[in-house]
Amino acid sequence: MSENAAPFNPRTLILLVLAGIVGFGAFLLLVAYAPDLRNGQNGRAHGLSTSAIGFRGIAELLDATGAEIDYVRDENPRPFSGLTIVTLEEQVDPDRLNWLIGDVYDQPTLFVLPKWGTMPVMGQQDRVESIGAIAGSQGAYQLQDLAEIAVDIVETRPGSALVNPYIDAELRAPARLQTLSGKHLTGVVETRDGEIVLASVDGTSAYILADPDLLNNQALSDPERARAALLLLEALNEDQGPFRFELIANGFGGAHNLLTLAFEPPFLALTLCILAAALLAGLQAVYRFGPALRPQRAIAFGKRALVDNSAELLRLARREHLSSERYVAMTREAAVAAIGNPRKLKGGALDHWLDGLGPASTPPFTTLAAAAQRATSRQDILNAARALNHWRKAVTHEG
Repeated sequence: MSENAAPFNPRTLILLVLAGIVGFGAFLLLVAYAPDLRNGQNGRAHGLSTSAIGFRGIAELLDATGAEIDYVRDENPRPFSGLTIVTLEEQVDPDRLNWLIGDVYDQPTLFVLPKWGTMPVMGQQDRVESIGAIAGSQGAYQLQDLAEIAVDIVETRPGSALVNPYIDAELRAPARLQTLSGKHLTGVVETRDGEIVLASVDGTSAYILADPDLLNNQALSDPERARAALLLLEALNEDQGPFRFELIANGFGGAHNLLTLAFEPPFLALTLCILAAALLAGLQAVYRFGPALRPQRAIAFGKRALVDNSAELLRLARREHLSSERYVAMTREAAVAAIGNPRKLKGGALDHWLDGLGPASTPPFTTLAAAAQRATSRQDILNAARALNHWRKAVTHEG
């Protein structure tokens, strides 16, 4: 290989740079939208979970029947149609839940109480083990701002029918049925003994389902129970709008930050413009226009360079204010050299004699000299020097 040959192939360098740009852009996208990409396979009770206590099955079943399904990840205001399904659990966000409770007077909402205490199966994120039906009271506490309710476990015969005049299907009770009671509740689905399983909250558009086993994934193992769950949700969704599964309260909201704003309208246009400008700057750096600039000398040649260097030394030494007095003396010497000094005057007498030489349109020499000696700032020194230079040209008749 010759001494002047490039150590790297230019095409390889271009590919490496492009790969780095694409990789960095993908990294920014992943960081910005990481919350939206989580699949929710953590064994909890929410609309994305495929565990026994999750509700992914009923969402996919609704979707298979042609219903409109929406997973709520952003905090935009809810539409006035459809049914929002809020699945309560231990990790629910209390602020988001309070917002949902305050919105139930206009928005149809189904709150599903928790029931089972669980623990994850080691090495299997989407599976859990039951430690008992112990979580219902926690759900009652979470909904205390909506209604004062009490939760109870009723030992029933597995498969016993529940009373529900609203759907054309039989809801079958699990072996340990969770029920609720309280003021301002109207039973929608009850046991034959009058214990409430599904209630509507008086004066609101809210429903509370006491037993999640009527809707969760383990309830769908039986075709009849799956059909009854579908019909129950369709009955609650009176205006046949979309079924919205709340995820923000369960910790799966899409967080808005500066990165997400950069990739969404209206700021997406600005991001694309910045990207195009960066590409053009890169192209200009690769394909240089015009001949290469020669490096400048550290110390330039010529009188102008000498003057500039001297002025810079004065500035660095902070002695600029002393230059005005020397310029007055230089102006005096230049005038005497051009005109002469027939009386051999010196000092103040010479300055007063020079006052009479200038034209009436210019100030006398002593006035200009005094102004120059009083100047301290750079601009004042420059103005005084210009005035003295103008007087000298007028006296000596220089061009």
